[in-house]
Amino acid sequence: MPYPSAQAVYAAASRWRDESLINDRSLFGGPHGTTLALGEELLRDVVGQPDASSDSFMTKLSGQLRTSSPGAVQLAAELLYVYCLVARSDSFSGSKKRALVDQVLGYADGTTPMPSDLSATLETGLVRTGTAYGSYRHGLFRYLVEFVILVKQLPLDERVALLADPLAFTTALKGLDGGNGGAMQRYSLEHLLFPDTFCPALSADSRDAILTAWPQHSGSADLNQSLRLADLYKSLAAERGAPDEFISMWRSPFQWEWSAISDRWSTLGDWTSWVRERISVDADEREYKLAAVSQLRDVAAQANAGDTSWTDALAKVFRSTNLVNFRAYEEFITWIRADEPAARSVTTALWNDPEVAALDTFAQALPGDVLAQQGARLSVSSFLRMIHGVQDQPPWRARYTAAVAKLAGCRTAQQGSPDSEVYDAFLVLLDFLGDLMEHRGERLEDRLDAQSLIWTLAEADDLPGVSEAEFEALGQWRAGKQTRPLDVLPEIEPVQDIPTVSTTTLDDESLADLAAALFVDVELLTAIDELARDRNQVIFTGSPGTGKTYIARRYAQWLAGSDDRVRLVQLHPSYGYEDFVEGYRPSGQGYILRDGPLKTMALRAAADPGHNYVLIIDELNRGNAARVFGELYFLLEYRDTEAQLMYSDAPFALPANLFLIGTMNSADRSIAILDSALRRRFSFVEFDPTRPPLSEVLTRFLAAHAPQHAWAADLVRRANEIIDDPAAAIGPSHFLRTDLTEQVITRVWNHDVLPTLREQLWGQTAQLAALELEALRGQARAGDVDVDDPAD
Repeated sequence: MPYPSAQAVYAAASRWRDESLINDRSLFGGPHGTTLALGEELLRDVVGQPDASSDSFMTKLSGQLRTSSPGAVQLAAELLYVYCLVARSDSFSGSKKRALVDQVLGYADGTTPMPSDLSATLETGLVRTGTAYGSYRHGLFRYLVEFVILVKQLPLDERVALLADPLAFTTALKGLDGGNGGAMQRYSLEHLLFPDTFCPALSADSRDAILTAWPQHSGSADLNQSLRLADLYKSLAAERGAPDEFISMWRSPFQWEWSAISDRWSTLGDWTSWVRERISVDADEREYKLAAVSQLRDVAAQANAGDTSWTDALAKVFRSTNLVNFRAYEEFITWIRADEPAARSVTTALWNDPEVAALDTFAQALPGDVLAQQGARLSVSSFLRMIHGVQDQPPWRARYTAAVAKLAGCRTAQQGSPDSEVYDAFLVLLDFLGDLMEHRGERLEDRLDAQSLIWTLAEADDLPGVSEAEFEALGQWRAGKQTRPLDVLPEIEPVQDIPTVSTTTLDDESLADLAAALFVDVELLTAIDELARDRNQVIFTGSPGTGKTYIARRYAQWLAGSDDRVRLVQLHPSYGYEDFVEGYRPSGQGYILRDGPLKTMALRAAADPGHNYVLIIDELNRGNAARVFGELYFLLEYRDTEAQLMYSDAPFALPANLFLIGTMNSADRSIAILDSALRRRFSFVEFDPTRPPLSEVLTRFLAAHAPQHAWAADLVRRANEIIDDPAAAIGPSHFLRTDLTEQVITRVWNHDVLPTLREQLWGQTAQLAALELEALRGQARAGDVDVDDPAD
């Protein structure tokens, strides 16, 4: 695989091969090993005692390992680690992988935890695994157990030979049962241990389709399928002029030669054709970018010649276009002027190196406080390197790239990927669009055309000759509704004239950037985003301190793209329809009809269909929801229909670009429970601080901001184990402070956490005693590791 992030996966697989398969040592270290005896113990306890119940894999495994030795439990956890290695984080998040392995390690005393470097490797992966990879987990695990026994039965010299010869290896695996998912594990092992020979394809259907698409390259059907695929990859690479390069069947031009174009891509093609008829790509998008490249080349020549005036010239180029967020380039220009020699060295290195890897070198060379956010940094660096050929290397921006990739279902870079991988995923998207339009007989000129079109589709709010109904349909497609240009909605007369709001935008931030800033997996925000775009209404529920409101506000800002398009209201028992929707209020000698926040935001959204608007309803269940929402119960379900408002008697509809995010406290039993009619109109996201990804937030935050107090995360974890109730669990927010000290931890625990717990656990004296800080402190610090904490 070409990506730097993949190398850690291959390194872990090589370590497993050398330490555990060839030798008899444990992958995680410690006293236990990887031996034939332990493999046979797992065969006896797990494979030999099948559980036919409907329980989950982990529930079954805990029962099967109940009497197993600590060494066998250790081996089971390490085999599950190998099972997890291949899966990309967008199909199986790092936190879930770690939780799976850690749970098994907890089945016995005396096991050795995952080393930190192996744990970090689980943040990435190689293949987007499907549902079968999880639903057939028992079959894949069985295959790994039988594989270990197969290897361990061989003398050492034969093991070494087997694990160095791809032909002998794949021939040996033919003797193992590939049923119930075992074949997927076989294909995974082949690629992990021989990545230069075997392709990263685990699905039997995909493998068959690839072989069928290129019969002239696939050889005889009597040969081993994995070897046929290996030969096919090499033959295709040679045919296309790059015999030593890796080719991916999941990028253009290969994917649509063996698989069908999906409906989501087809819809994107319809919108691309539609927008090409309404703009001049050359006049509206290409000409000013080509002019900027010419100016950049002049600036690069100045900088390479040592002319210090290059800084002012570069600032002028940045300001002449809208290709980079102004906050990002102003931050960069400020640093250049403050340290011109260092900045010139870093910037000219980017200009003088045409390889995409130069983006990573640039990122590493910047001071830690300059363009620290990937979205801002890559928008600057991709703009600068347009001088290497903007037609082939166009500028990148996080928001529109992520939006179109999501709408098309195009694979994106994994969370935490370096800048070069994020940019390459952008090029993959552009190439797919070019390939798509070629299939439709509408050839694009180059990647710059593709970039211009996806920006227009995702961001443009002023297209010539576009009716209000057409723009409404485009807005629905942008919101994820898969509306096509022909599905134009009937025009609805506006209730009143509302001026367009400010176009102030936030920093260029991707969903992965936001996840990193919130210390959560991007998987959580992706799920929230999908639910919000699907239903337009979502509720975050959980105990206090889990970050519901904070994440709601940050996600709302990201979704809307501007603080101006986000509003928060907090419900309380006396809050009613008149406060929320519309009602009469005293004014002078009489009463005046005033709009509430819901109606105000709906009218603003309807008048500005090119942008998203978000209303956050905090503490939703503290109010009387039926009284607050009134006839909106109907509108929440039927967004394309009007209703008559209670007081104004005016027609009113909720526009497709208005999103509602509610938060609910699940711990307070005194507040109202939502009725079923409202519940079925919202999607719910549970914020459970005892399970990933919320259970890892504090650990990640402390590692970044207060590593010397990492024990506080263990304190919270141990307390939640004692409480054993997600609705009353302690959230991480109490300790998400950059000024954290031992005194602060003590004060927060004694005066914020414990008082709440005493209410929740009233009368449970023994449990409360176990939750005192001193009772927990020793347990939390038992596994503490010294961390340098310099006084200065």
